Amino acid sequence: MKTPKKILLLAFLLLIPMLTARAVLKERDLQTTLGVLRVELQKAYEDQQVMMKRMEAMNTAQHQNLVRIMERSSQISLMLYSQKQNYTFDLTFACGQATQLYREFNTQRVPYDRIIQRLDTEVKRYEGLIATLKGLPPAMEQDSQTVIQVIDSLMPIDSLAAELTASMAATPAAQAKAGAKKDEPRHPLQLTEQGIRDRAECVKYAEALLENVVAMRDKVEQDNQHYQEIAASLKDLYDYANTRYHDIQQSIFRNGENSYFTTLLQLPQAIKRAQQDVDDKYSDKDYREAHSEWRGPVVYGFVLFIVFYLVVATVLSNLVVRLSMRFVKRLKTERIRSRKAAIIIAVGVLVFAVSIMVAQHFMYHDFLVMATGLLVEFAWMLLAICVSLLIRVSGEQVKSAFRIYMPIILMGLIIISFRIVFIPNYLVSLIFPPVLLVFTLWQWWVIRRHNDNIPRSDIFYTWISLAVMAASCVLAWAGYVLFSVQVLIWWLFQLTAIQTITCIFDLLDLYYNSRVKRRLKAYRARHKSLYVAQQGKIISVSWWFDLVHRALVPVTAVFSVLYCIWLAAGVFDLKDACMAAFVYPFLNVPGVISLSLFKLVVVAAAFFVFSYLNYLCKAVYRHVRLKNAMRRNGGKLIRQNEINLTLANNVMSILVWGTYAIAATVLLNIPKSGISIVTAGLATGVGFAMKDLLNNFFYGVSLMAGRIRVGDYIECDGVQGKVESITYQSTQVATLDGAVMAILNSSLFAKNFKNLTRNHSYELVKIPVGVAYGTSVSRVREVVVEELQKLQRKDRFGRNVIDEEKGFNVLLSDFGESSVDLFVTYWVLVGEKIVFTYKAKEVIYETLSRHGIEIPFPQREVTVKRAELPETNKTV
Repeated sequence: MKTPKKILLLAFLLLIPMLTARAVLKERDLQTTLGVLRVELQKAYEDQQVMMKRMEAMNTAQHQNLVRIMERSSQISLMLYSQKQNYTFDLTFACGQATQLYREFNTQRVPYDRIIQRLDTEVKRYEGLIATLKGLPPAMEQDSQTVIQVIDSLMPIDSLAAELTASMAATPAAQAKAGAKKDEPRHPLQLTEQGIRDRAECVKYAEALLENVVAMRDKVEQDNQHYQEIAASLKDLYDYANTRYHDIQQSIFRNGENSYFTTLLQLPQAIKRAQQDVDDKYSDKDYREAHSEWRGPVVYGFVLFIVFYLVVATVLSNLVVRLSMRFVKRLKTERIRSRKAAIIIAVGVLVFAVSIMVAQHFMYHDFLVMATGLLVEFAWMLLAICVSLLIRVSGEQVKSAFRIYMPIILMGLIIISFRIVFIPNYLVSLIFPPVLLVFTLWQWWVIRRHNDNIPRSDIFYTWISLAVMAASCVLAWAGYVLFSVQVLIWWLFQLTAIQTITCIFDLLDLYYNSRVKRRLKAYRARHKSLYVAQQGKIISVSWWFDLVHRALVPVTAVFSVLYCIWLAAGVFDLKDACMAAFVYPFLNVPGVISLSLFKLVVVAAAFFVFSYLNYLCKAVYRHVRLKNAMRRNGGKLIRQNEINLTLANNVMSILVWGTYAIAATVLLNIPKSGISIVTAGLATGVGFAMKDLLNNFFYGVSLMAGRIRVGDYIECDGVQGKVESITYQSTQVATLDGAVMAILNSSLFAKNFKNLTRNHSYELVKIPVGVAYGTSVSRVREVVVEELQKLQRKDRFGRNVIDEEKGFNVLLSDFGESSVDLFVTYWVLVGEKIVFTYKAKEVIYETLSRHGIEIPFPQREVTVKRAELPETNKTV
C-alpha cells in the first residue's frame, strides 16, 4: 500500500499549484487587469491539461490499489470466518492478518475529505470569478444564445485559440448592440472593445477550468465512497478478530484443557482425535482440483528445502573455518583451535540465516514466506547465543557451555516448528507434555554434569532455564499447554537478550582495559597535577564508556523484558493484546496511584538514566574545579581533598534525585493531595523524632561547607582517621587501624576534634630517645639524621612522605635521672605516620647501637643480707 499512497500524495501536491498558482494582482486599471488575468488563465489551462493526463494515470493506480485492498480484505475475511476453534495457531494467524490489514489501512489512509474540501473551495472560487467577469458592464447575457459555450476540458490549446479568435469577431458589435437598447440607461462604467474581448476569453478559460475541477471532484468523491465501504468492512473484520483474540486469550491463560493425566486415561480416543486432525490439516487428497499452498507437497517441499540449506551451511562453515585456520596466521593460535567446533557452529548458523534471507526474496508462496521468516528469526537468536559464548568463555569451557544450553535451544526449535506447520491443538496436547518432561530432565542432567566447567553467570542462567522449563512442564501437565509454550518461547527470547547484554558488558570491560586505561594513563602523564587530584576516572577521557556502561546498556536491559514478552506474543499473533496488557493499569486507585507494567519499566529505566546524570554532573564539576585550582596554583600538585566538593556533590544529588522522584510521581499519577495527606500524617507521629534528624542535617551542611572535607584526616577522642564521606546525618571515618567509625554530625560538633590536614597533609611526630651522660648530642644528631634521610621517599601520588622544608631534627628535651632526653622530630604525611614511625624507631635504635652510643635504662641493685641468730637460740 505504500506505493499507491505515495502516488496519491504526489498527485495532491501537484494539484495544489495547478489550482492556486495562477492569480492576478491589482494593476493600474481594469483593462490591464483583464489582460493579465487572460494570460494567467490561459497558462493555468495549459498546465491543467498536462496535469489531467497525470491525474488519469494516478487515478488508475489508485483504483487498482482499491481493488487489491478489496481482494485482500475479502480473502482474509474468508480465511478468518472459516477457522475452527481448536486450531489456535491457524486462528491467531488469521486474526493477525486481519488486524495488520486494518492497521495498515488506517495508518496510510488517504485524506479524501481534505481533497474534496479543497476542490469545493476551488469550484466556488471559479464560479465567483465567472460571475464577476460576466457582470462587468456591459453585462453578458445569461441565455443560451449569448452565453459563450463552455469548451471541452480536453480540447487542444491550438483548437481553443482558433475557436476563441472566431468567436471574438462578432462579440464587440453584439455587446455594443446589447448596450444600445432603447429605454435602457447606460452604466457609467463601460468596458472597451479590447476589454470585452479579454473578458470573453477569461470567461471561456475559467469555465473550462471549472469543468475540469468539477470532473476531478466527482472522481474523488466516487473513490471516497469506495474507500468508506472498505473502511467499514475492515472495521467489522477487525472487531471480529478482536473477539476471537479474546477467546484465544481465555483458552490459553485461563481456561486450559484437561490435564495430561486425564488424557492418558483416555489415550486411545486422544490418539484417534489427534490423527483425525492431522489428516484434516495436512492431507491434500481432497484438494487435487484446488491446490492449497498450506498443505501437502508444499509443507514436505519446505522440509526438504530446510534440510538442503542446513547441509549447505554445514559444509560451507566447515570449509571456511578449516581453510581460514590453515592459511591465516593470526588464526593459528591455541585460543582459536580450542574453539574450533563452536566457531564452525556459529559460522554455520550465520550462513544458514543469510541463505534463507536471500532465498526469501524469491518466494511468492505465503506459507514459505511466513515459515522462512520464523526460521530466520530463530537463527539470529541462536547466532547471538553462540557469539556470546565464544566471546565470554574459555576454550576449555566452550563445549560444556554449548551442551548446557542445548536443551532450551532445541525446545525453542520444536516450538517454532509447531508454529510453522500450524499444528492442531489436540496434537500439541498429546505430544508436548511428555516431550517437555524429557527436555526438563535433560536440562537438569547437563547442569549436574557440567556444573563446574562453565562461568558462574552461565550456571545461574541455566538454573533459571531449568526453573522455567519445570514451571512450563507443570503447566503443560495441568492442561495449560499453550500457556507453557508461551512461557518457553518468552524465556528463549529473554535468554538471547541476557546473553547479548552480558556479552556487551564483557566487551566493554575488554575495551576499558585495552583502550580507556591507556588513554587515562596518557592523560595523567600530560596532566600530572590533575592526576594527583583525580584518582579515579577522568570524565573528559571516559565519557563515552561511562555513557554506554552506566546508561545505555542498563536501560536496554530493562526494556528487553517487555520487548521479549512482546516478541513471544508474536508466536500466537497476540502482539496487540500484549501492548494493551503493558499499558493496562493493574493497580488503579483514582486520586492515589495508577500502576501499569509499562510505567514500572519506565521508572526502572529512568533510575539508571538519572544515576548516570548524577555521576556525570559530579564528575564534570570535579574536573572543572580541579583544573581551575591547578591553573591558579601555577601547575603545582593539587590534591582532591584540598578542594571542597562535598557540599556541591550533595546538592547535585538532591537536585537530580529530586527530579527523578517528581518524574516518577507524575508518571505513576500520584496526586499532590495524596502526598500532602501522607506527609501530614507522618509529621504528627514523627515530629519529636525529627528534632535530632534536623540537627544532624544542619550540622552536616555546616561540615560540607568546608570545615571538613572528604579525604581529610581528623582526630576525635584520641582516635585518628580519614574522612570517607559526609552525609546529612553522620560522618564516616576510616581509622588508621583499618576500622570504620560513623560519628553523628551533632556529636562531632559537640566534641573537640582536630583537622590534621586542613592546612597541609603533614603531622608532627616526636620520638623520645635517651642517651648516656657524656654523649655528644651533636654527634647523635649527625648520625641519626643521616640515617633517617635514607627513609625519605614519595607516596603513590608523588608527594614526599617527609616534609623536605622541615626535615628531621634532634632536639634536647630534658636532663633525666640517668639519661639525656632527646626528641627526634619530623613532619610526616598523616596517612604514612604509623608505618614510617615504626621504621624510624628501628633505624634510630640500629644507628645508636652501631655507633656505640649507649642508651641508658634504669638499673636497681637488690642486696639480700643474712640475719644472725642470737646466742641463746644457737644453744637451743
